[in-house]
Amino acid sequence: MRLPATLKEEDSMQGKRTRALDSRGRPVPGLYVRDGRFIAGFNCPQTRRWRMVTLEAETLTEARREREALLAGLRDGRTRAPSETTVAELFGDWQETRTLAARTIELERHVFRRHLAPLAARRAQDVTVGELATILRTMRAAGYSEWLRVHVLRIARGSFAHGLRRGILNRSPVDGLAPSEVPKQRNARPVEVLDADALSDLVTAASSERWRAALALAGFAALRLGEVRALEWRDVDLDAGTITVSRSMTPDGTVKSTKTAAGERVVPIVPALRRLLVEWRLRSPHTRPGDLVITTVDGGPVQERNVRRALDEAKTIAGLADTAGRLSTHALRHSCLSALATGGLAATTLAAIAGHTDPGFTMRCYARDGRDSAELVADVLDRAAGAGFGR
Repeated sequence: MRLPATLKEEDSMQGKRTRALDSRGRPVPGLYVRDGRFIAGFNCPQTRRWRMVTLEAETLTEARREREALLAGLRDGRTRAPSETTVAELFGDWQETRTLAARTIELERHVFRRHLAPLAARRAQDVTVGELATILRTMRAAGYSEWLRVHVLRIARGSFAHGLRRGILNRSPVDGLAPSEVPKQRNARPVEVLDADALSDLVTAASSERWRAALALAGFAALRLGEVRALEWRDVDLDAGTITVSRSMTPDGTVKSTKTAAGERVVPIVPALRRLLVEWRLRSPHTRPGDLVITTVDGGPVQERNVRRALDEAKTIAGLADTAGRLSTHALRHSCLSALATGGLAATTLAAIAGHTDPGFTMRCYARDGRDSAELVADVLDRAAGAGFGR
């Protein structure tokens, strides 16, 4: 007999439950009958609570065997005991186990309430693959973006995986989705990677010393936008030619630690960046060690939207407003790392500058060679000749 993945606890009290009797009229231990169905009663080895479970058996002999199989499955872990944990509770507990920014917590909760609400009150054990597939199909039919559908699936996958680790589930309904039902995130436009000349033109086109310095910190030092906004003058050592990155800033202005432990790093200041920082320091009214490098007039942190506005203006002036790829502040970071990778910088060094733990991730995601095929071929042939290869 095939064992169920989870036990469905008996909760219907409509019929009168009686003891199951054998051929001699004697009560059978642990077996009952209600509405023509056999019910198994037992002390659950996992929860140490009395449970009543409706069986599929049609005869007394089959009912005895099914009850023993259920007990054996509970004892050796093949079958999970019924749990009252709902999907909403599972999701909340999963969030509690992770270290998340307040913004991420609220975003996940909003997505869960908006799109996974039909499952919220359901027992996590009872959710089927079909229910999850229906939610994803309905979102697709309603015209929701692939990115949002991926986000919904990511929340469901994380919550049910947490249930597996906690022993609440035997399997995740996410695992049963067909390949065609799994959304795949595809950006409408790839990240634009600028060459050294275009990057320099873009930074120079910024409307003021402040915004030139801000764009240069992203484009010449590969700082993230939050790191640019949180940078203080004491972190900038113009004599040593280094920037110490140790903080970041959320969109609402809250200062926090860097994205990862590897994010705390020392970045070299290239000559072009040094010139722009010196120019901005001479002009800025806020240059004490604890002052922010990129500030508003009153010394407060600049808003993300204002940095993006300054970038948009510079793109227009530099003739880069209509690039094929997305040219954001993060694209400036991509451009910097790609230029360094093309220049032959070691992967481990590149990862250290980027603030990544895994050099392989840096090379896969950031080290993109923006040269055309003719330039690539010429470069490879020159390097091969220099190395005496292929003669």
